[in-house]
Amino acid sequence: MLYIGNFSYNDDSDDKDNFCLMPCVVYAQNAEEAMGKFAQHFQDFRRTTDLLDGAHEIYLDSLTELEEAPSDPVICQWQKIVPAVNGLCSMTSVLPDLNEGTDMVNANACDDDEDDFDSDQDDDEDEDEDEDEFVPDEPFLSF
Repeated sequence: MLYIGNFSYNDDSDDKDNFCLMPCVVYAQNAEEAMGKFAQHFQDFRRTTDLLDGAHEIYLDSLTELEEAPSDPVICQWQKIVPAVNGLCSMTSVLPDLNEGTDMVNANACDDDEDDFDSDQDDDEDEDEDEDEFVPDEPFLSF
C-alpha cells in the first residue's frame, strides 16, 4: 500500500506565527509500518539537517492509504490557514473530492482488522462534546 502522511508543526526557531506543512509518502504493508517509517525518517532527517531544528512536536494531520497509484488525480488533503486571536488556525479536509463508495483510497482508516486508525466519517461518539471546547492533539513525534 502507498501511504501519504500529512504532517505539521510550528517552527519555534521563528519568532513570527508560522505553521509548517510536510506531506510525506511511503510504501508499506500496513499503517503501523508506514507510521514507523515516517517517524524514523523524521528523526534521521532532523539529525542530519537543520530544517527541523525548530520542530519540537510534529503532528499527523491525516493519513491516506492508496491500494495503488490512482490513474486520475486525487486531492489527498485541503488545508486553509487563517489568523486567529492567539496565532494561526488551520482548517483541514481529507479527500475533499472523493466520491463515496471508492475503495481504492482510504483516509485515517487502514485495515478493517485494525483499530489503530479509525475513520472520522463513521465516528458519532464525539457528538456530545462541546464544539467550542479546545482539546489539544497529541503529537505524532516529539524531539
